[in-house]
Amino acid sequence: MSDPSMAQHNSQREPASRAAHSAEASEQSHVQRQVADSHGAVDLSASGVPAAPVDGDAGVQLNVPLIRDCDDAQFEDIMATSRTVPVLMALWSSRSLESSSFLSMLEEIVRERSGAFQLVKIEVEKAPGITRALQVQALPTVCALIGGRPIPLFQGNAIKEQVVPVLDELLTAAQQMGVTGRVAVSGEDVKAPVPPEHQHALDLEESGDLDGAIAAWEKIVERNARDHDAEAQLARVRLLERGTAGNADNDLDHADELFNAGQHAQAFDVLISALEHSTDDDRREELRTRILDLFRVAGSSPEVNAARRRLATALMI
Repeated sequence: MSDPSMAQHNSQREPASRAAHSAEASEQSHVQRQVADSHGAVDLSASGVPAAPVDGDAGVQLNVPLIRDCDDAQFEDIMATSRTVPVLMALWSSRSLESSSFLSMLEEIVRERSGAFQLVKIEVEKAPGITRALQVQALPTVCALIGGRPIPLFQGNAIKEQVVPVLDELLTAAQQMGVTGRVAVSGEDVKAPVPPEHQHALDLEESGDLDGAIAAWEKIVERNARDHDAEAQLARVRLLERGTAGNADNDLDHADELFNAGQHAQAFDVLISALEHSTDDDRREELRTRILDLFRVAGSSPEVNAARRRLATALMI
């Protein structure tokens, strides 16, 4: 997919005005040369994408899978979809250690966008024709198809914070090309599937065995420190277990009571204030751990962001 002789120029971006005046014959070649390095992305504003609409209908919703697999025989279907909905093609292999986590991250983004893209997963061993046509040189590799035209995006691993802005640019480019349809999705389509390794812990909780669920989540976190969802689940079940005591005799219990009542900012305030006024190292660590647990349960929110800043300052005291 990439031209090795251009590797040293991957970080350079061609002015949009120059790309806008490129001839159609050179446009595809230019797009192919814009492949970024293993942690970068193509600059879609300079990729020669035409501003004039070429296909697609605004508001169209296709009844196609939000996420699907594809091999060589199914590629024509993907090409057809790309004339109405932007398609992300993720080429991967079970032999690539980075592929699994990268695919999971892409699936999460696609679900969050609720039909703005279709994600097509292509296992290279099962699709040698597609792999050759796209000149894949590293795994995982992500290309887009817009109106049947391939646009290279990523080669190698990348984090969500790098991928999201590129997909925002891609969606803008698709709109300029007239590819403005969406995948028709339901609630189940955008709901992340439960990882198989999580099911046992969830079943234990469902049966009322909170101690067993906590132990199961702890084992999952111990095996995979990057499983942040498991960390959040562990914190949530610990909170549930503590709630069975029904106490509000100290700062920890009072914060739990406030948190369970939906008063997250007040709960954080109780714990951080206690930490600010404590000089005992063990007590401060206990408070810090509890605050982080509640952060995981609450997820990203303005209250959590504000409390994180205050906690950082308090820990420096």
